[in-house]
Amino acid sequence: MTPFSNKTKKSFNRRNLLVGLGAIGSLTGMGLYHSINKHDPEIMPQDISPQMIRIAYLKNEENQLLTIAQTKGFLKHYKINLDPIANIKNKTQIFDLLKTNQCDAAILSILDWLPQLLKSRSEGGKLMIGLNGGDFRLLVTHKQKIQRLMDLANLSIGIQPHSEKEKLFFSILLRRKGINPDLNVKWVELEKDELLPALLSGQIQALIGSDPFIWRILHHNNKKLFQLAGSQTGSWSQRINYVLGISNHFQQSNPLALKYLATAIRNASVWQSQHIQEASQILTDEWQKMRPEEILKMFLNENRNMAIINDNLWEQVAQYIDEFKLLGQVPNSLKSGRIAKQFCVTL
Repeated sequence: MTPFSNKTKKSFNRRNLLVGLGAIGSLTGMGLYHSINKHDPEIMPQDISPQMIRIAYLKNEENQLLTIAQTKGFLKHYKINLDPIANIKNKTQIFDLLKTNQCDAAILSILDWLPQLLKSRSEGGKLMIGLNGGDFRLLVTHKQKIQRLMDLANLSIGIQPHSEKEKLFFSILLRRKGINPDLNVKWVELEKDELLPALLSGQIQALIGSDPFIWRILHHNNKKLFQLAGSQTGSWSQRINYVLGISNHFQQSNPLALKYLATAIRNASVWQSQHIQEASQILTDEWQKMRPEEILKMFLNENRNMAIINDNLWEQVAQYIDEFKLLGQVPNSLKSGRIAKQFCVTL
């Protein structure tokens, strides 16, 4: 999916500190502006030089907040033009573009960003702003009589190829329940159109994925399937998923543009929460397989307003690093908070 088509021009003790992050989405647009610029003199839009920002993202992933920011004029207000980079094939290509200064900004899941950042220590870029909450879902059939995540021990879970972030998210959930996701679960890679038939036939006992694809499966098969786990409830309902990062070069050369970009995105997030039905109409051209009423139901089931910056952002990044410790992917001796601050832009 592209958000700029011609039709529309989208250590665990830290957990308790994050419960209230969902209130961010209720701020007014003007409050958002001043929360970013509280130490800077206000510069009116007519005083801003036009800014072109080259941005990279995977075409099939969610970028609806940028679609709204573009369509409703939040970016135009600050004279920001986003120039999407074509033919992005995978996240590795995005990281290479950042490192070589061939793009200024990029959008990926935090679960794609962090393995790269932990390996390279912010070589190429840093995280600037969250875009939305999680959209991961794990589906099972009613006939399987699977009631808890623990029931998945020694069973098969279907997953699409190149779906590392979905596998990583549910590995965290399984590990929390005492299941080793590398030893006690069989991950079965299947193509998108093979997942549902494999689940209904019993070839696999669960499948995982992201919206809007996984929502369509659930929505059209709700008498046969139900969601056993996901990122829409509990502590995960306050956690970011997709994050916009900025290249190191662009940070150094355009610090004011970063503040205006963040302000535009945060204002778009507030607008979406207040006009969710209109937002579903805006995205109909982007998601042509979904009717507006279906998009609206999906929005109401998700946690949209996660446009967090500064301390709120690095606190959540630190929490994800703690989750990586649980999986044994980073040493327990790593100072999560200190490293997370290094990964994030301060506006």
